[in-house]
Amino acid sequence: MSQFLLMTSDLMSVIEEAGGRLDHDFIRYVITRHDPNDVPEAQIVALLRNLFRENVLQATAWKSTAISNAGLTKQSLYELDRGSVGRGAYDRAVESVDAINAEIVQLLKKVWGR
Repeated sequence: MSQFLLMTSDLMSVIEEAGGRLDHDFIRYVITRHDPNDVPEAQIVALLRNLFRENVLQATAWKSTAISNAGLTKQSLYELDRGSVGRGAYDRAVESVDAINAEIVQLLKKVWGR
């Protein structure tokens, strides 16, 4: 995460030096490849939520073979054949991604005044 933030800062500096402006209505972090049963990982997620507060989405993208397989086949999760990874794994992955998408849609609606 540190490397990502440093890279983003560098890119923003280049854009600003060229006279550009980046105005954001919101920026949020998404916890990905999350295993809620992993205690050390849960502690790190709690630390991130404590540091970044409302800038971290509540929903997380769970660590899932369905998401990994979709990436390997260059498909979205929604294009993946449900039977290729097992119903349970697919359903859990879709549930986690749908929850993230729902949070983002709510943020967009708020910005749009809806």
